Amino acid sequence: MNTMKSDIVTYEVFEFVEFQVGKSNYGMSIHHVREIIQPLPVTILPHAHPYIEGIIQLRGEVLPVIDLKKVTGNKELNDVNESKYIVAEIGGKTVVFNVTGVTQIQRVNFTEIEPASDMYAGDQVPVSGIIKRDNGMILLVDFEKVIAAQFK
Repeated sequence: MNTMKSDIVTYEVFEFVEFQVGKSNYGMSIHHVREIIQPLPVTILPHAHPYIEGIIQLRGEVLPVIDLKKVTGNKELNDVNESKYIVAEIGGKTVVFNVTGVTQIQRVNFTEIEPASDMYAGDQVPVSGIIKRDNGMILLVDFEKVIAAQFK
């Protein structure tokens, strides 16, 4: 009796929200994202960290708004009508990221993520991986490190 055992291959899947800051594409794990909202009126905080745009009130909760253009060193101006806020849970804190736009939620196999080189994985924007696409690249940023390093 000849029995054939089939090999079952399983892939670990990474699900993330793709968004833009200026003309660059970034990705954030879906596990961090609480919601994506339209920009709300921001209250400016005097003497706040340079990356903090201010605070917003979202359903009774006061949240800091982090301007990812400043974090990434992107000098391009956002069209306010296209900007989005990503409300995220990072390192036990709820924060809001101001981004140029949100593209989509994507799923990729972990095998498609190229590890970041020490040469371009800086401290200010710690790139943990890169997803190559025909039309460009998506930078996966370790936002826990961004928050820990910049907002102690």
